[in-house]
Amino acid sequence: MEQLKKVTGKLFSMKTAIGILLLLTVACVLGSVIPQGEAESYYTSTYPGNPARLILLLELNDVFHSVWFVVLTAFLCLNLLGCNLLRFPVILRQMREDYTLDKRLKQWKGEGEVETDDVDGLFRRMGFSKVERRTLLGKEFRYAVRNKIGLWGAWLTHLGMLIIMIGFALGQMKTVKYNVYGIPGTTKQVGDTGYALTIEDFDVTLREDNTVEQYTATLTVTDTATGEAHTGEASVNHPLNLFGMKFYQNSMGWAAQVDIWENDQPLQSQVLCTGEFLPVEDKPELVVMFNSFYPDLTTGPNGMPTSASSELNHPGYLYSVYYNGEVIGMNVLEEEDEITIDDYTVRFSQPQHYTLITAKHDPFTGLVLAGGLVMLAALLIAFYLRTEELWATPGENGRWQVAGRSRKGGVIFLDKLREAAGEQKERTL
Repeated sequence: MEQLKKVTGKLFSMKTAIGILLLLTVACVLGSVIPQGEAESYYTSTYPGNPARLILLLELNDVFHSVWFVVLTAFLCLNLLGCNLLRFPVILRQMREDYTLDKRLKQWKGEGEVETDDVDGLFRRMGFSKVERRTLLGKEFRYAVRNKIGLWGAWLTHLGMLIIMIGFALGQMKTVKYNVYGIPGTTKQVGDTGYALTIEDFDVTLREDNTVEQYTATLTVTDTATGEAHTGEASVNHPLNLFGMKFYQNSMGWAAQVDIWENDQPLQSQVLCTGEFLPVEDKPELVVMFNSFYPDLTTGPNGMPTSASSELNHPGYLYSVYYNGEVIGMNVLEEEDEITIDDYTVRFSQPQHYTLITAKHDPFTGLVLAGGLVMLAALLIAFYLRTEELWATPGENGRWQVAGRSRKGGVIFLDKLREAAGEQKERTL
């Protein structure tokens, strides 16, 4: 039993918790420095040799889902839980037994920090409203305690951290994400959620130097089962909260109208975003892909197409044409240019912005929020509700001997006591 106590004492100690936190901090730093979730070939080319092998071996390419990170997090949760379980009865005992007049009299030899003639006034000036009075062996005693809830500050802090970590871990396992993109007027299903997302409007705000300041999308989310719909705005760092989901403004790009004619007769028309492709209706083995867009087309120093600015001055459309999966043509079209492939003619026009919206549903967001509120309350309790005591007994000279203590800031507490007694003394004189 004694050996078990030693093991649990070390496992649930503050030193162990600090050690685990340091390892998790290092992991978070590595996860921030090393790009996460890339293909294996990315790491072998970016970090050739042993660094790449080490990254893949230790799963540093996906730190936050690696086995060792999960194990460390589980150990930290176990440490916090064990620490709280062990401390709970101790704190209860402290509240019942440590802060009583009987306990204080066993330890007190009658010495006082200050002397006073007006003991009740001194207790009031020190902020103690409830004072216990008792006569023992012909002597009268005074005792007061306040803010015993302050004993729970550290315990509640650990509890808050534990709730946050459990909520975050469960959220990582249960959170689902859906990506929806399109131009204004587009309506698409949000995965398998039963909700439809309509992109009502999309605006790009530029600074004076033509760099992007903000992306803002006006969105309508509709419950397809009931028809209930709500509209709001989502911008970078300001998600839209609807139907228990958060809709994030993720990124943006360019889209264009693609028209295809067959023998000078309109065949099909569709808006394509960059990276999308369009099979020809009556010849699906023939595919047109919209690779990239240059709003202000120019030629770079290497002879490759680029954009002189972000303003829509001289549109350029980079396309590829595939036949049975093989590239048969690739070029940049300017406005009014056309692609001719046998009997088919293809034209790009009407460039416009599209937006990518990420919908995220985390059923444990409330648990994380609850943990944060517990931690906030715990910190307020720990720093502002300090457990303090004051006790007094008549001295040999007829004046009251008064002493006291505070669990935190004891020196400041005694300075306040001396100051309160000094103010009373000056008034008496």
